[in-house]
Amino acid sequence: VLACMFATPFICLYVANEMFFPFITGKNFVFRVLVEVMLGAWVVLMFLDKEYRPRFSWILAAAGAFLVAITIADFHGVNPYKSFWSNYERMEGLITHIHLFLYFIISGSVLLTDKVWYWFWNTTLAGSVITAMNGFSQLSGREEIHQSATRLDATFGNSAYLAVYTLFNIFLATFLFFRTDKKTGVRFVYPIIGFLNLIILFYTQTRGTLLGLVGGAFLTMGLVAVFGKEFPKFRRYAAYSLGALVLLVGLFIAFRHAAFIQNSPTLQRMASISLSDSTTNSRFMIWNMSWQGFKERPVFGWGQENFLYVFSKYYNPKMWNQEPWFDRSHDVFFDWLVAGGAVGLLTYLSMFGALIYVLWWKKKHHFSVIERSIMTGLLAGYFIHNIFVFDNLTSYIVFFGILGYIHALSAEEPKSEEKKVEKKKRGEELEAGDIAVATVVVFALTASLIYAVNIRNWNANLDLINAIRPDGVLVDDGHGNKKIALEDVVNRGLFGTGEAREQLAQFAVQTLDPRIPEGLRKQFFDLTAAQFADELKNDPENVRTQSFTATFYARFGQYDKALEHFQTAIKLSPNRQSNYLDLGMMYISMGRYPDAEAVIKQAYNLEPANTDAGVAYATALIYNKKLDVAQPVLATLGQSAFDSRVVNALGNAGYFEQVVALENEKIAQGLASGRDYFSLAGGYASLGQKAKALEAVDKAVSVDASLKDQGDQLKAQIGAGRPVTKQR
Repeated sequence: VLACMFATPFICLYVANEMFFPFITGKNFVFRVLVEVMLGAWVVLMFLDKEYRPRFSWILAAAGAFLVAITIADFHGVNPYKSFWSNYERMEGLITHIHLFLYFIISGSVLLTDKVWYWFWNTTLAGSVITAMNGFSQLSGREEIHQSATRLDATFGNSAYLAVYTLFNIFLATFLFFRTDKKTGVRFVYPIIGFLNLIILFYTQTRGTLLGLVGGAFLTMGLVAVFGKEFPKFRRYAAYSLGALVLLVGLFIAFRHAAFIQNSPTLQRMASISLSDSTTNSRFMIWNMSWQGFKERPVFGWGQENFLYVFSKYYNPKMWNQEPWFDRSHDVFFDWLVAGGAVGLLTYLSMFGALIYVLWWKKKHHFSVIERSIMTGLLAGYFIHNIFVFDNLTSYIVFFGILGYIHALSAEEPKSEEKKVEKKKRGEELEAGDIAVATVVVFALTASLIYAVNIRNWNANLDLINAIRPDGVLVDDGHGNKKIALEDVVNRGLFGTGEAREQLAQFAVQTLDPRIPEGLRKQFFDLTAAQFADELKNDPENVRTQSFTATFYARFGQYDKALEHFQTAIKLSPNRQSNYLDLGMMYISMGRYPDAEAVIKQAYNLEPANTDAGVAYATALIYNKKLDVAQPVLATLGQSAFDSRVVNALGNAGYFEQVVALENEKIAQGLASGRDYFSLAGGYASLGQKAKALEAVDKAVSVDASLKDQGDQLKAQIGAGRPVTKQR
């Protein structure tokens, strides 16, 4: 148990580069295996010695109530299978929370002395130092930053995940500084570790976590200043620090437009916080959707991993310029309100409440006021961070470790060495045969559990990543024929099947390239169509799958089937513009211009500020020969009015003078590519101005030499007076 427990702080360092979602899946699978091994060993340990069995505390009651609540919510939710297993991108779900609860209860039942916990938290800080070194390598340019150009993410692949991890370790280092014997010189290493984590946190540029650090520090110093009567010196220091922090925040707000703040990416991001910035607005809109979803299912919610159903049903079209699919509300408390309803959120909050109660009203843990204040500040910082970001495994591990720590030291006094000797003697009196049988049975069950939960899914993940590599898409079926590698992955029916099907659909669309043999194209089409049918049979209200299926059929010219899925997607998410727009563009490709105008107008009226909707609406109007109606719409689009869909519509509708005018305006603004000159050439040729058309073709080739062969063909068509073939 101890071996696995002391390995968990290093999970954050593991990046499974050979796996799908390498920053998520590897860490989660390793954690689950470690917990399952711990579970088997713990069962044997409890068989040998009753002292290692769980003991009651209000922390245990709160954590248990939370697990029971989300279990009920998940099995009564929209998609219980998804709620239980989640997917590769998140790797959360009930399965992870069961493992987290086991991690908590095993740590709280086996790590029973303050000394063992002292070394455990030192091990955690050692992991944070290694992580910080990786962050400094990114900062110096020696290692690649994965998520963005400037925001450090170390081995987490996400700056927000790294940020909350450093937040925990800043407070833990401070806690151990005061927890360690003052006569021990090593205690002065902790401020260095805390400072290293603080630097990394700063360069993650994660605003919610930085606010959490400030809030947590404020609360810590406030508690020491108010309750630290037995530490007059530190109480005075805390009061001074509290005043200094208030002054510093005030100065920052007063000088937020100063050059030294605006020139720092982190400080500039902090200074930009307002109720009107785009990120804040999007958060408010998502939180409102979450609230609407909660009102629909207020008691036990929708189940974990089902936020997409709420997002789709209550979608706000003003979010058109955000990412297309949200599976989290970007607020842990709204996440649990949606996933577990009022019961789920209240039991989640009860874990914080139980920790505060035990820290401040139970005395068995022997924490000083300063130590209790630091731990409370840690919880406050984590709480504030959670207002703006959803949680992840690495922060959950530390949080549930803290639950286990406070539980272990408060539920029962640490045991003396004499008691340990007595228990060892009692263990030796047990029948060897009984111990052997119990060990073999537990070993067999543990091995089966590891295989069923992890090995099968681990192998499926590896096969998925191999199947989407360029050299692995097709494999030999053993009879000399080519087989689609993804077929074996999706046929396993494991929790990563949905993501594998989306990858399959992308490959299927790529076979529309005329260079791909017809037989292979049909093979991909048939397999993808069958897989989407299976997915929708099990989950018909999934708007994302309905949308992907509709687009898939539309790309392959199966318009009747595409229409069916587009209509279902629109019914499930009536305010989502993209489904209307995709359906409208399909109508245009079918030549059903009145239908295209009608459906795209619906999308445009939902949110006229959406430039894509404006382009599509103007395009539909032009195809319907309503240029006078389209021009006011185009006037609102700025540079988006140069979109190729508009140019093609003008050409197809016979508005060649407008094609020439639009392309010349684009050229004048310095926005043109070589192909824009081809469009200009087509406009001039259609107007009978051959000389200008040929000049435009020459200009296209001079801008982009790769267009020479197409340019020669186009010049031949213009010279022969034949209609110009579209070059887009």
